[in-house]
Amino acid sequence: VGSVACACLTLLALSSCFSRHPPRLNTGSSSSAILVAYEDSGANGSGAVAGSRVNGSSLGASSNSSATEAAVQKPTIAKSVEAITSTTPHSAATSLRDNLTLASVSPTTDAVGSSAQTTTTGGHGHRHNAARAPNQKVPPATIVGLHFGAGAVKTPSAVREGEFATSAMGKKRFGWTQPARSVEEAMEDAFPGGKGWQSVRFLEGSGNSTWTMGRVAKWVKEELFGNRNPFWRHDDKVPVPMNTEFDTGDQLGPRHWVGYSRRQICFIVAKSLLGAGTEGYKNGLLRFLEKMTKRGLPRKGGFGRSWWGLLAACAADPLLENGQQGPQLLVAKAEEYSEVSVVRELAKRVSCADASLRVCRYDDDGGRGTLPSELTHVPEGGCRQPAAGHPGNDFMAGGLVGQATQDISAAWLGGYVFGNAAGLGGGQDERLMVYFPEVAALSFFLSQDPKQQPEAPQLRQPVWIFGARRVFQGIDGTCRYNNPPKLDPALPMTSDLLTVKLNGRRYQMSTSRPFVAFMSENQGFITDPERDPKAMHRSRRNKEPRQRDVDPNSKWSFEKQVRAWYRAVALSSYPEQVQPILKAIVTSVGAGPWLAGLWFGDSQLGFLASWLGHAIAVGSWGGPGKLPLDYYIYSAFTENPGNQCFVHAKAECHACLAHCAKAPLPKESLWLPKNAYFGSSSNKSCVPDEGNDCGEKGFADVLRAYKSKPASALWDDLEAALRKSKGDTSMSVFDLLLRIQGAPASSTP
Repeated sequence: VGSVACACLTLLALSSCFSRHPPRLNTGSSSSAILVAYEDSGANGSGAVAGSRVNGSSLGASSNSSATEAAVQKPTIAKSVEAITSTTPHSAATSLRDNLTLASVSPTTDAVGSSAQTTTTGGHGHRHNAARAPNQKVPPATIVGLHFGAGAVKTPSAVREGEFATSAMGKKRFGWTQPARSVEEAMEDAFPGGKGWQSVRFLEGSGNSTWTMGRVAKWVKEELFGNRNPFWRHDDKVPVPMNTEFDTGDQLGPRHWVGYSRRQICFIVAKSLLGAGTEGYKNGLLRFLEKMTKRGLPRKGGFGRSWWGLLAACAADPLLENGQQGPQLLVAKAEEYSEVSVVRELAKRVSCADASLRVCRYDDDGGRGTLPSELTHVPEGGCRQPAAGHPGNDFMAGGLVGQATQDISAAWLGGYVFGNAAGLGGGQDERLMVYFPEVAALSFFLSQDPKQQPEAPQLRQPVWIFGARRVFQGIDGTCRYNNPPKLDPALPMTSDLLTVKLNGRRYQMSTSRPFVAFMSENQGFITDPERDPKAMHRSRRNKEPRQRDVDPNSKWSFEKQVRAWYRAVALSSYPEQVQPILKAIVTSVGAGPWLAGLWFGDSQLGFLASWLGHAIAVGSWGGPGKLPLDYYIYSAFTENPGNQCFVHAKAECHACLAHCAKAPLPKESLWLPKNAYFGSSSNKSCVPDEGNDCGEKGFADVLRAYKSKPASALWDDLEAALRKSKGDTSMSVFDLLLRIQGAPASSTP
């Protein structure tokens, strides 16, 4: 017996010696999990798969290096208890509520340190027999990541630091190339002679310090690069999810997610600013920084300054001191497709009122912001008028904690900045990237798309990003006050953190500005602008027949717009592991003239598609009131200024257009194609008041008529009215819908 015990102790000691990382003490709950890891270690695709049943220890306690680096995959046997807890930055988490999505058998009660059953597969992923829990299905060989065993319901109580984790079907690790310039040289490129640098003291920063250029440079060299590499668990290489299922143009397939820590994002940004690339992975971030535009290199322009501003915030962050990883950031992609027929069927079961619509008139009538008494206002914190040359609060500036900023995106997040912009410019999508540098970094880094027409190595939509923050002040829907952006001294670092659970692991996550990006499906509906130069002006006045397309065979038809909103907002579109996080963090969705921005759709149809799609989608969030739609109306939105005025009834519409004409946006606050300007000199950005473009009815009239009706009734009535009009645009969409004695077409005598 003594010899056997000695041999066991010897083997245990040897296993610790050969482990890549020292064993870690675990204080979490007992649990039982099946760990499956896959790592593609070379260009030939060879790798190793290891599976372990670890009894009585937390998910992070194993010293097995493959398990430590496992990509996280949704459970195949039981879904975990998803606990969401509000915490202070350094306190232990205590549960506020648990959201059990699927019951499982009771967990095992094995003591900590009990034996673990292990099996391995080698070579090209051919699986050997594995010891497994009774009745457990063996995951397919292509399934990777973290899989819970049948008895695994309990989860570790400790809050983990942020880390790389993903549900993707595989991952690769990439080393960094040598930098092309020093920290000082890179900063000089962005701030020649210190010009443009903003020394700032963050209210939640550590040490009450003011962050100068020299101080930030020292932090990057000594703390960020001089401390332990934030990817030390991955041999100091950066792991990237590998999308092996779909050719989406980025690294995440539909219904997959990936997370990085705040420190890891800072590290990736700093390396890229210095010109270091990733060996074997042509990430879009470095390519974007080095892509010459008409206004120079992005790393020397507004984007470079934006990312250095982020690094100043990283340097000040108390949660990144002494090599800490800080909170978690998370990217989640929607499902690939939604059938229109499914969305139509769902519309029969919900009321238009389920969207819980709240409205903010933001600087659209001289600053009064009035609404009919029966309509619901966006709460005051999220609807404050601009004043004294400064933006107010809207869905882009922020003000409501948990209100999602809706990015009116192209097919890729960040729009057409690649090769076209070095800083502020373009539309809403492009401008948001400067103000949300963590979002921009993730969008570019998570793609190596090689396509050239157009070249857009960026995340594809629809996509949610959690844990990112609006780092700069100055932006709102008008972009009137956004030049230059200013670092926000009140940037939340610790005050907005929530403890969330992702596949059994608890992380802290910033909640102040959840970010969702998705597109309408009407890009390019004006197919012949050269042959019909007046089509653009008709579109801006809501008078272009092609805006009112209801042909189910057309890719631009109204039903496709409802589907696009539904797909992007429905909770069920996203991975099951992140759905409880969405429900815990997101309190409403803030949006502007979606569909009617730089793709020049009809603003009335854009409102109706948003309202319908949202009413249908909120059923997946738990029903009415669970996810209000905060709709913002502008006289001069940064895209297509003046066009959104047409959602008002006649008198308010005229007042809104007059307000735009009186205070047009500065040139630097918008971008329009040349043929979209009005006036004899083609220099007027606002849609002019032609006298008869404003309809009799407005959005408030539609709300009164349909708020208690099924969403399908509004959808059917609208399409019937547009078909009956046969392309005649002399009446507005709202007037067509409500023209029968002021009542909807579906009403009965």
